Amino acid sequence: MGIPREWETIDVDIADSIATVTLNRPDRMNVMNLTMRDELVACFDHLRTAVDKVRVVVITGAGDAFCAGGDVNDFDGTPAEDLHDLMRLRSHRWFQGLWSLPQPTIAAVNGTAAGGGANLVLATDLAIASDRARFGETFIRVGLMPDLGGLYLLPRLVGLRKAKELCFSGELIPAEQLAELGLVSRVVPHDDLYAETMKLAQDLAGKPRHTLALTKMVLNRATEQSMEEVLLNELLGQSYLFGTRDQRDALGAFLHPSPKASTLDGKAADGDR
Repeated sequence: MGIPREWETIDVDIADSIATVTLNRPDRMNVMNLTMRDELVACFDHLRTAVDKVRVVVITGAGDAFCAGGDVNDFDGTPAEDLHDLMRLRSHRWFQGLWSLPQPTIAAVNGTAAGGGANLVLATDLAIASDRARFGETFIRVGLMPDLGGLYLLPRLVGLRKAKELCFSGELIPAEQLAELGLVSRVVPHDDLYAETMKLAQDLAGKPRHTLALTKMVLNRATEQSMEEVLLNELLGQSYLFGTRDQRDALGAFLHPSPKASTLDGKAADGDR
């Protein structure tokens, strides 16, 4: 599958149903300037329309950093009313585009993820971090409050009190604490980061895509809805999935496994849902 355009600040590679989006300003620790924000919007819009060919999206950074946040040079001296429009039209759009992608998304956190870069990690579905990674809501260091969804997502992952501590302090958390806090799925040796991320991505790429998309959509909304609303979403999603080819194929493979896959977790698979 071809890439629809040349990118100035990101690289996009699509192979084996996996799109790898690499933030590519390594000399600036991949900070997000306005061009990168616009390119991420266009990239995610493109990937959203390619669900038949792109099953998983991986995001990482070039060089030694994942993303050190936003490029403050783009906003220095900008009037407040102009900044409001810039944030709404160029920053919030990429965050919402990433958050709402139907495909599973994975952050491969290869180094520092700070400020907006930290919140990019939070906006993905799963994250694997290098043991060289660091994470921090560093906005307070430049007199700003967290944005790009950080104040929405962070307390849901780590709890309100810990979220306040991280935002008030602006400290960078070392890799060994990231999984414990729930900020990433796991931490791996730096040299194993790419292989471990691709292993996870390939596993997800082989799963029923409609099931993953609907599960993600309901989970993303579940914390804001009542039990009754979530039950309704489950009912509607399940009713749809029972009619899909992917579900019939998955059920057939489960009920009639190949000789090499005749057991599931050490138990007979027959009839055990």
